[in-house]
This record gives sequence, structure tokens and C-alpha cells, in this order.
Amino acid sequence: MIIYHIRPFDKAVDTASFTCGQTQLDQYIHQYASQDIRRNVSRVFIATPEYNSKQLAGFFTLSAGSVSCVDLPATLAKTLPRYPVPVALIGRLAVSTCFHRKGLGSILLADACQKVIAASKTLAVVGIVVDAKDSTAVSFYTYFGFMPLAGQPDKLILPSSVFKKVI
Repeated sequence: MIIYHIRPFDKAVDTASFTCGQTQLDQYIHQYASQDIRRNVSRVFIATPEYNSKQLAGFFTLSAGSVSCVDLPATLAKTLPRYPVPVALIGRLAVSTCFHRKGLGSILLADACQKVIAASKTLAVVGIVVDAKDSTAVSFYTYFGFMPLAGQPDKLILPSSVFKKVI
């Protein structure tokens, strides 16, 4: 079993050799992650295997956002006001092809949820929203309880009531 260290993005990790099978995600970590951090657009967290702190095994990003109440699943919307509500956004989550099928995606998602729970003690959020890049990602997120937003099958939400129980 591999033990991973998850930490904020830093320049010590080798991003150049990272590949996850999704060009957009590879390009993001190669070229744009440090810019987003500098511009305060998102926080980027990286996972490295315990045996090599420079090897990038995976990453995810967190930022704040809002969702129109009409886009939420009916079960969630019925208890909320009719204006946009605050959410946490996992904008990107990727695992290096070297680490596929080793549970790292689940570990990264759990860590992101823990970070949102900690932040939600100060900053209110009704859920965590993800933009799934493809049908495989949609399946991954729905397995963990994410529900599609109305008319947006690739945009999903995990209500705070769910992630606070699970983690």
C-alpha cells in the first residue's frame, strides 16, 4: 500500500512529467496552477508518494463559487433561499497514470472534503460542486454521492449534509 503526502502546491514537485490522460488537466498543472495560486483564484493541493516527495502523483484545486438555487437538485433546493447559494468548487482533480487504480482519487476527494469541512466552520457552503471532465469522472463522483445539477449532467454537487456525515 502506498502512503501519500498531501500538501499545498510547491515548486519542489516535478510537474513537467505529470500525465493523467486528460490533456486539459495535464496542461493546467504544467502551466497554470502556479498562476492561479498567485492570482488568488484557487488553492492547489498536490499528492506525492511517501518514497518520493518530488513525484507528483495527483492534485486537486479548491475555490469558492455560487450556484443558482434553480439548478440544484429538488431535494436540496426546497430548503434553500431562491437566490444563488455559496459552494466550494473542486475545479480539477487528477491522478497520474502511474497511480491509476490505487485509490488515490478517493484519497484526494476525501482530503478536499475535509478541507471544505474545516473552511465551512468560518465560511458557509451548501455543498461541493465539481465539473466532471468526462463520463468516467461523472461515474467516479456519483459513486461518492454527488448529484447532477439541473440540465448540467457534467456539473455535480455533494450537499454539505452528506460530506459532513461521511468524513
